[in-house]
Amino acid sequence: MKIRAIVAHKDKIRLLLEGCDGKSLTVNAQVPLVCGKDDPGFVPGRVVASYTVSAAEGQAEFSRYADGYDLLLCRFEVFAPEQLEGVCYVTEFDHAASASHEPYPTLPIKAINSGAVMADFEELGFSQTCFGPNQAALMLMHPGENALPYEYNGKTYYFNRTVLQKTEEQLIPLAQRNIPAVMRYINSSFFLGEQSDQEIVDIIQHPDYDYDYPSAYMGAFNLRTEEGFNYFCACTDFLLARYTRPDKKYGWAISFEVGNEVTSQYIWGNAGEMTCAEYMREYTEVMRICWLLSQKYWENFRVHTSFDQYFNGSHMPSEPKRFYGIRECIDEIWKNCQRDGDFPWNIAFHPYPENLSFPDFWNDREPNWTFETRRITFKNLEVMPAYLAQEHLLYKGKPRRIILPEQGFNSRDDAPYTEKQGMYGYVLAYQKMKKLGTIDLFLHHNYCDNPGEFGLNLGIRRYGGKDFLQEGLDVIGDRKPICDAIADMDTAREEDRVAEARAFIGEELFDYMLNPPAVTEKPAGADGGLHLPGQGNRRKGNKKEEAPVSNFDH
Repeated sequence: MKIRAIVAHKDKIRLLLEGCDGKSLTVNAQVPLVCGKDDPGFVPGRVVASYTVSAAEGQAEFSRYADGYDLLLCRFEVFAPEQLEGVCYVTEFDHAASASHEPYPTLPIKAINSGAVMADFEELGFSQTCFGPNQAALMLMHPGENALPYEYNGKTYYFNRTVLQKTEEQLIPLAQRNIPAVMRYINSSFFLGEQSDQEIVDIIQHPDYDYDYPSAYMGAFNLRTEEGFNYFCACTDFLLARYTRPDKKYGWAISFEVGNEVTSQYIWGNAGEMTCAEYMREYTEVMRICWLLSQKYWENFRVHTSFDQYFNGSHMPSEPKRFYGIRECIDEIWKNCQRDGDFPWNIAFHPYPENLSFPDFWNDREPNWTFETRRITFKNLEVMPAYLAQEHLLYKGKPRRIILPEQGFNSRDDAPYTEKQGMYGYVLAYQKMKKLGTIDLFLHHNYCDNPGEFGLNLGIRRYGGKDFLQEGLDVIGDRKPICDAIADMDTAREEDRVAEARAFIGEELFDYMLNPPAVTEKPAGADGGLHLPGQGNRRKGNKKEEAPVSNFDH
């Protein structure tokens, strides 16, 4: 006896079963709290509803609502009288269960952060954007003049009007021009400092967040306690209800990037020390909840991971309970979904050049075109879609989609020519992405050089200092040469710009980058990267320590 699938309808839940006809079944719906590691203090979620149903013609059904409580997110246990094997979460939705059936938009991949000025969106041709809703900044504990009330699952929650207004001043004009956003959904009280609502932080902060680690810029979402779970769900539901409206009144969002670079979780999604398998058990459920809630509003909304560039190994291999590799994370997510039920999780990752200080990724030495590569950078982008194209990782026979919501080209103060390298690097990277077929977004990070970004100058515009007549606001500086390349992509000028890039990088090497070796499981008789024409050991001068870069224009 087995549960093949669980289908959510507008008012009921339906079990698709094997070998259960004529059986009387007991169904328990449990709050899906999750603790990835073995913790004797963890209290599993309570059973919020229990039903006795009869199985017939390979199915059984029961009400989706129990005293007004929506069971959509629950973990289901079914007994007959022994517990049935199979999926334990909703895996399918009836057509009528979603409010919108609009297709996911097909757009040019060119994107920039939502803080860019409108003239740059229009003149450089950006079709998509990104913003970073922060649960710790959005939620308030008590009603008040600045608190926007929102009802979720029978309880009222409160959201910060000031934060929403600031965000929507950017999003609304973009939505009016049909420019959608990816939501990089994070939980960071660190960035708020004393401005955070401590009562909220005490609820939503992951219980094992390491307050003593000085670089724990973000925390994991808290699904270990019922109160933390409820606040996370309320915030997620609020974002989906507000930014997937057909009228785009407050802005337009089409997907989540869940968290930020969780492969380096101790910095960007801190949950204390955990193995990759333990962390991914919790992270999979966070993504699952985001997807389940999204289906109420729009059936084609997407949910993506958030990874850095380390495919095998990690940013800090000596600390395996703090830093992970993408490949291991993907494999663990897949295992969780095989056990509990699959859903359409997709991939977001950040393929910066191997050394963020140097924009000429075509000279990267570590990456190769195999599943054993330590990193995926612009150079060997082909590895990710090849890995996801493996049959066992497909979702309903199709490869999972990919977005690249944070990566860019540094310009070095001591080497002005790096601005040209960045310009032509953008052209080459853009051509590679267009060939791959499953990449839906390429967002250049950053918009403006940020003096606080680990000594890097990743903007397409220079930093213009501060305007002390305007409350010390940062001033947007001049455009860099990369803007000319960005503007030419997807226009009649693209062909000429590609020819320029090919001449600058070297025709043989440029062509090799566009037509690299087929991706294989292992290197053919080689331990390191492949030797390419024009590739040499030219990274000399002052050696800079690599810094984990991930930043946002919130």
